[in-house]
Amino acid sequence: MVNIAVLISGSGTNLQSLIDACNRKEINGEIKLVVSNKESAYGLERARKANIKAEFIKDEDIIIKRLAEEKVDLIVLAGYL
Repeated sequence: MVNIAVLISGSGTNLQSLIDACNRKEINGEIKLVVSNKESAYGLERARKANIKAEFIKDEDIIIKRLAEEKVDLIVLAGYL
């Protein structure tokens, strides 16, 4: 199983599609972390509702650190600006 991180900036509609696909086992992976560079991004709430860690992080070095901590294998840019 692949550990996935999703980087978002907005409402998270693409994120929701990924969450749904993981739940249906169409993707052999688990979303471990959702990161947004915008604190008000609704996608963070979508992640939290799905019991996925969701964090607002603007600093690139901190994002890299969090990806390593979560042992992420795949990073998906889903509307990340």
